[in-house]
Amino acid sequence: MNQCDYLLFLKQLPMFNEVPLSIVETLLKNGTFIRGTSEQSPSFLHSQSVYIVLKGSVRFMDSRLPEGSKTVALWEKGDVFPIDEKGGLYLSPFISVNATSDILILNIPYCTFKKMMSYNPQLQMNFLGMLQQNVFCSYQLFLRYLHTSQDENAEPGS
Repeated sequence: MNQCDYLLFLKQLPMFNEVPLSIVETLLKNGTFIRGTSEQSPSFLHSQSVYIVLKGSVRFMDSRLPEGSKTVALWEKGDVFPIDEKGGLYLSPFISVNATSDILILNIPYCTFKKMMSYNPQLQMNFLGMLQQNVFCSYQLFLRYLHTSQDENAEPGS
């Protein structure tokens, strides 16, 4: 894919619905591409960035969870996700990152993304919608952790 292909792909994402092409193009030009291998350290995710998966997928796995439920997040082509200044859940020492060999992620510094949101209220609304969806997913993950810790504390035979 070339820059034009990436631009057209980004423009089709819900994050950029009704956002002018010039803003999407600015974000693309100010972002950097992350290409990975199948085994990644979480350190490839820098803090205070917005990431967009352009190709492949990234699976985040928590070693503390029981077999069969270790995956805490799966980001695939077209997914948009922010990492806050603390890195949150995904930069925990218990989290491992497994990316497909063809992974390609667009890393947009949050300061750039924030500036573009100040120019376009629709981008702000789309970003808030995406954050709301991420909060719901985080809540579901919290419930899974809560359920796992209750299982560990249960007395045998109860």
